[in-house]
Amino acid sequence: LPFYGVSRAREQAAARAAEAAGIGPAVRHTEPDIMVVDFVEGSRALTEADLHQAGQEGPGSSLLRSVAATLRRLHEIPVPKEMEAFLAQIGGVGWGGPHLEKWLRYAEEERYSRLPLLSGLRELIEQLNLAAGPMGPNKFCHFDLLADNLVLKKDTILLVDFEYSAPGQPLMDLAVLAMGCSLTAAEERALLSAYLAVDASEAELRQFQALRVLAALRETFWGVTAELSKSSALSMEEAVNYTDM
Repeated sequence: LPFYGVSRAREQAAARAAEAAGIGPAVRHTEPDIMVVDFVEGSRALTEADLHQAGQEGPGSSLLRSVAATLRRLHEIPVPKEMEAFLAQIGGVGWGGPHLEKWLRYAEEERYSRLPLLSGLRELIEQLNLAAGPMGPNKFCHFDLLADNLVLKKDTILLVDFEYSAPGQPLMDLAVLAMGCSLTAAEERALLSAYLAVDASEAELRQFQALRVLAALRETFWGVTAELSKSSALSMEEAVNYTDM
């Protein structure tokens, strides 16, 4: 999926790294466009309702603690060379990560105009990057943490679907998860506090709000890329509706 910056070689490298770290299912076979992974017996995918309930219980929720532990482990994994190559190809990026930059450049090149999204957007992203604060070293990030990409087996969370994995800032993974599940402010606080292993400060929560806006922009420009490239599984009507959400 070249318009999306998806590489099966990069996805496979990420999946193997996650397996080696104990947070992904075993990878049994790969070919250039094929990957076979274990079915995780005795498991189930999380739902948005699971994460809302856990967030309401607070950072001490056993589910949030498991999610946070897995994400911290993910962000400790050395970044595979295939992922580093993608970041080098895109060049300098901010908190939103390399895919947002790639999709935004594509929209600019194609002069996307169905919605007035591009006017002033670079300035807005610069402001959001400033509000989010200084960036740390890039880490192994998933960048597609929908609830059903988190698999619960007993008390452990495994991760699946690594096609958008890339080097990035760890808190963007949490922002993508919070945005995708429409977590409330209190639920976000619980998620962030569980990940940090201390109560999130008001300053950290304000910074996280900027990241959540960047996560929403990233999702919007996935839809724009679907509209422009006509290369997703979505029909044109579905792509338009996705962008408009």
